[in-house]
Amino acid sequence: MSLDTSLADRVGTIALNRPEQLNALTVELVRSLGEAAASLVGEGARALVLTGRGTAFCAGADLSLVDRALAGDPHTALTPLVEGLHGTVKRLRQLPVPLVAAVEGPAVGAGLGLALAADLRVLGRSARLVPGYTAIGASPDGGVSYFLTRMLGTARAASLLLRNRPVGAEAAVALGLAEEAVADGAATAAAQELAATLTGTAPLALVRIRELLDRATTLGLAEQLDLEQRRVTELWDTHDFTEGVRSFLERRPADFLGE
Repeated sequence: MSLDTSLADRVGTIALNRPEQLNALTVELVRSLGEAAASLVGEGARALVLTGRGTAFCAGADLSLVDRALAGDPHTALTPLVEGLHGTVKRLRQLPVPLVAAVEGPAVGAGLGLALAADLRVLGRSARLVPGYTAIGASPDGGVSYFLTRMLGTARAASLLLRNRPVGAEAAVALGLAEEAVADGAATAAAQELAATLTGTAPLALVRIRELLDRATTLGLAEQLDLEQRRVTELWDTHDFTEGVRSFLERRPADFLGE
């Protein structure tokens, strides 16, 4: 199988499982990734972790597709991969639960896009975030230009993409691209621990927060304030808001149901 999935204590884990190919992406793999994420949420996951088996998080497009592109029509060889990848990135961003990426080794090109599509990232100390595009005469895909610009601003995103600058784990933390850098081999466990802290948070509040953050750089202040008011007033009518306030006043843990 090119994907491994598991669910424990409401944390779903998805592992890219092509270690001999450095978890390089195929059309089947990117489509299966989106389906696996949705399936875990349907089974009760309140947070997800995305990781890769072996020495790499993801090396980008599978070399067999690149070989086909060079031998024939690159559009025929690569368009299905890009379309599948972009559909999966959209699907991941639309999930009703937070996603944490656990990155060991390189995350290159489209693999970097998958890592950046997560809400939070934990990196092993030898991890590297590598754009890779200019080295092969290409431009970004997988949302890399979108995510880097939103996270770093245009100037820093331009520096990374135009100069094809790899970002190590410590630098990623300093830039705000990662929550923490941990010992090599410990990223998945650390990401699962981080995800577990999110499972006790009100699910509907997390959905609204993710939406507000996604819209914050495209709306003006007045529009953002209006959206904030609509979303918070919607939450006032939920069980979880009542439970959250009561648990705070009663000084006890909240029992959030997502309703």
